[in-house]
Amino acid sequence: MENTMKRQKIECWQCKRIFTLLIDTAGEPTLTKACPYCHAPLKLAFGGEPQNIITVMRGAAKSQPQEITVYQLPEILESSDPSLPQ
Repeated sequence: MENTMKRQKIECWQCKRIFTLLIDTAGEPTLTKACPYCHAPLKLAFGGEPQNIITVMRGAAKSQPQEITVYQLPEILESSDPSLPQ
């Protein structure tokens, strides 16, 4: 299966510092984390439409194509205050 883990740059909505976080681009499209610098709670919304990718394991006996859904993320993902409504 294709690796869907990505080290993503994230900008904190409160202190505006940029940090990285390892996230699963095929996982939940909205995550709640905390800034490692100011410890403010933050919400990450991947946004956009997910993209379907078909993978095939080469060399595996009777391997079947597998389809996974991933989000294409910007270079720096902006966070938001989780207490605010969407």
